Amino acid sequence: MRLRFFIAVMIIGAALSVATQARDITPARTQKAIDRFVDDSLMRHGSLGVIVVDVKSGNTLGSRNANMACITASTMKTVTSSAALELLGADYTFQTPVYLDGEIHGSTLRGNLVIVGMGDPTLGSVYFKENLDIVEEIVEKLHKQGIRQIDGKAIVDQSRYYYPAYNGDWCADDLAWDYGMGVHALNYCDNRMRLVFDGKGDGSARNAHFEPNVPGVQIINRLRKGDKDDVVPLLEYANPAIVLTGTAADTTYYFDVSNPTPDALLIDSLNHSLAREGIKLGNNDITQGTQRWQLLIHKSPVMTDIITSLLERSDNMFTEALLRAIAVNSGREPFDSEGVAVIDSLFNARGVDASGKFQYDGSGLARNNKAPVRFFADMLTYMADRRFGTKQLRLVDLMPRIGVNAKIGDWFKESSLSTHIAVKSGSMRDVQCYVGYYPADEPRYAWAVLVNNWHGSRPNLKNMIDRLLINIFDPEH
Repeated sequence: MRLRFFIAVMIIGAALSVATQARDITPARTQKAIDRFVDDSLMRHGSLGVIVVDVKSGNTLGSRNANMACITASTMKTVTSSAALELLGADYTFQTPVYLDGEIHGSTLRGNLVIVGMGDPTLGSVYFKENLDIVEEIVEKLHKQGIRQIDGKAIVDQSRYYYPAYNGDWCADDLAWDYGMGVHALNYCDNRMRLVFDGKGDGSARNAHFEPNVPGVQIINRLRKGDKDDVVPLLEYANPAIVLTGTAADTTYYFDVSNPTPDALLIDSLNHSLAREGIKLGNNDITQGTQRWQLLIHKSPVMTDIITSLLERSDNMFTEALLRAIAVNSGREPFDSEGVAVIDSLFNARGVDASGKFQYDGSGLARNNKAPVRFFADMLTYMADRRFGTKQLRLVDLMPRIGVNAKIGDWFKESSLSTHIAVKSGSMRDVQCYVGYYPADEPRYAWAVLVNNWHGSRPNLKNMIDRLLINIFDPEH
């Protein structure tokens, strides 16, 4: 008991210490630190903005280029996540219905099993292993219904979302990678697969295959002769196929790539599971029956769990799924542009000026996404004390923390601020951005740093941002 009391006192003392530090932050100190950062010679050709705002008063403690729209990268995920909390709710779940389409005679379904895709990004996800996989759930329910034979096929209804699955503003060379997966009406196993092949300088790609095998997806070899290691996979949705380009060294390659047909993987997995469990699938062509029976409704994890996962891992597909869900649940078509229009209307109605935000997707992968730090500060200020769902969670409670599951540079290791700053990062070529709160437990300040086109290395810039935040928030420094 004494040990527990001592630990509790230490935790309370640490929290009070952080709160005391937060009260000591001054506009003069903040502006000096920001000016030093922005005026550094490495930023002379950059487009960048920095801001720190008191979320209680709404006052700006310091800023530079507060209204300059900069490329946001994945910091845009905080915008989509905030809108999802507001519009869909913290306890919202994606629901995927499964039907028996046809007539049941004894233990035989004279018809098809139909899975209706509703945009759930978590089906079969490795990040939610505790959630019952939909394939296991279907097999279990069929057993309970006493069905041992299905004369027709297992079919996926993808009609809820339109083709193509990817955002039209994404770069073509992003689509094949495991961060460029599209969002379909039916997503499965994170829409990801592993491409394996043995490279050779003669341009061959031997023993090329996917893990797991995805029926219908080709591997097309367009490698040139040469032993330089510069293989670039490209995605062809129409075939569908992964195309190997560039030249390969004499080694075995392992690439995590986008699966353009997650529905095919789901059906293949289901077919194998049914066979193992002794449920016969006839795969006969049977037209839609006159009767439809609901077998089950698969439910995803709750929205707060989805957002926590996507913010920590910066998952583009998960975030795009939220954006389309926002559109659909607002009575609009399932397009990114429709979801963005809903988000703009939401924040404008809440007094957060979205006119400076140029948003084209939900995740920030589109390079034409831009926003000023002023928008992020205002949005984070609005979200700071808003609690959602049965657990009364805030956006800050779902964000990564520096020193726990996030990192900027190397300076926070020795700083008293470690574990006390909530942050969402965003990066792509010539872009490095961060937005967040301090202190993370009870936010007093919202801050944003968006940097485009700096000189020098990325690690050096990250250390500079570390120093900037320490100079602002740590009065002992």
